[in-house]
Amino acid sequence: MDSLEFLQDALRDKISSQKFYNDAAIEIRNPSALQLMLKLRDEEMRHIEILQKEMEAIKNKPFTVTRILAKLKS
Repeated sequence: MDSLEFLQDALRDKISSQKFYNDAAIEIRNPSALQLMLKLRDEEMRHIEILQKEMEAIKNKPFTVTRILAKLKS
């Protein structure tokens, strides 16, 4: 598994977690619990943004090994 694949897996997990917290927030009536779910959802969004930036950086500036592997595949 290369770095990009690892980040894609992490991104899928973070999106799933964010959806869970968002769905839970819709159902929760307790204000304290709701606040916690929204905080966790927003934290997952920050993680998603970081992962997306890292993935974009890898795509725009591949590591030497990634470049070599790409040449070997073509």
